[in-house]
Amino acid sequence: MRYKINWVCFIWVFCLQSFYAQRYLTNVYAQLDSIIGSTYGNSIDYLGNTQNLLYDLYSPKADTAQKRPLIIYIHGGGFTSGSRTYPSVKLLCQNMAKKGYAVANIDYRLDPSFQLYNSNSNRRAMTDAMHDAKQAIRYFKANANTFKLDTNKIYIGGESAGAITAMMASFIDKQAEMLPYPMANPNNPIGSSNNSMVSNSVKGTLCLCGMILDTTAIENSLNPPILWNHGSADSFIPISLAFNVVLRAAHVGLPIQTKLYNGATHCPWYYGNPNWQLYLDSVTTEITNLLYPKVVTSIKTKEIKNTGLKMFPNPCNEKLNIVLDKSYKNITVYLISTINQIQLKKHFENSNKLLIELGDILPGFYLLRLELDGSNYIEEKLIIENK
Repeated sequence: MRYKINWVCFIWVFCLQSFYAQRYLTNVYAQLDSIIGSTYGNSIDYLGNTQNLLYDLYSPKADTAQKRPLIIYIHGGGFTSGSRTYPSVKLLCQNMAKKGYAVANIDYRLDPSFQLYNSNSNRRAMTDAMHDAKQAIRYFKANANTFKLDTNKIYIGGESAGAITAMMASFIDKQAEMLPYPMANPNNPIGSSNNSMVSNSVKGTLCLCGMILDTTAIENSLNPPILWNHGSADSFIPISLAFNVVLRAAHVGLPIQTKLYNGATHCPWYYGNPNWQLYLDSVTTEITNLLYPKVVTSIKTKEIKNTGLKMFPNPCNEKLNIVLDKSYKNITVYLISTINQIQLKKHFENSNKLLIELGDILPGFYLLRLELDGSNYIEEKLIIENK
């Protein structure tokens, strides 16, 4: 019996490691919760009108995690056009959410008359976008509890103009770094004062077919690490210009992960481009590889003192009894598989004795989670045997 128990424990530890090793690495969620077209702030557009700034938020459905990493993603379009609703943008965001992230897909102010390479003095469209991106960072940090976000794991990125915006939001944090943007309004790195009590800092930057005009804003090895992806035949943002980001990162010792798509044009994963889906899969993999080591954490069972939890039998097959040392007004019981999917959810009121009928749940290793009165919770290991 002693050897059997040790073997069971070994298998359980292995499965738990596998459980959390897969989250953030593979698509462990098939369904998502979505908030579509909500507002993260407002700003004055190039015509002097107040514009509401919108976002879509994707997160894993039935996820029990209380704090999730957030990716803020920004579409491209040369600062003149584009939308968070573009098919490949939505797919990329949804793919990352299926791995366990919360992903905010944001819009920002655009100027249809802006010309990226003919605006030596008037670059306001760029700073408008930067200010909006920073406003989004602060909005999600200020509302982290509502969205179940880990404010220490906020990442920002985008493609084309969105990548430029993300780079500016990550690295322009001093007034001296605003010199290339004399028409910024307001002329500072922050922009809106909304949620000014939280910082604009992020933990990583996704520069997908993008650049930054003044690379000296990348100051040292303590800045947010970068993912840099680019096509060698990019005619909109030539690789000779974009590669300055890589050179600067190497110069200051900042970690940077690079991926060059030989022969590819600008953002080859755009919906409708040749082989766009293959490129989109590649970009998703590159983002995953950058972020996974930074966000993965091991599961820790949190025991609430004086609950007196007892559950029997364990292993079980058809039924499970749970006893607490006192009654709770509201108890929600979750049975979670090793791929972090909820297999069973039961609600009880004003009770301390719970009977869980397991029905046709498959044999295996599970995490039993009890949420108590909406504030505390207990997690315990459970083995279900063949019936």
